[in-house]
Amino acid sequence: MLERKELREKIFEIISNNWPTYVRGVIEELGWDRENISNVTKVKYHFDQLAREGRIRVKRIDRALVAWPADVERLRVVQDFIKGM
Repeated sequence: MLERKELREKIFEIISNNWPTYVRGVIEELGWDRENISNVTKVKYHFDQLAREGRIRVKRIDRALVAWPADVERLRVVQDFIKGM
């Protein structure tokens, strides 16, 4: 089992490589049982911590918590700026 910090970095890596993604999608990427509520709670905790650190953005869509890297927002702003030129 990964240490807390290692797990958070692994979750961030998964989000960065597969965005937008959701909690159960990350659980599948980790190779864990996606129906185990303990796994859902662990990954959700790290989603919350990464969002609090400003490394990801999250949005609840229906019952799913969707996440993407915060850097994507910066790319969107640059794209909007270029369109306006």
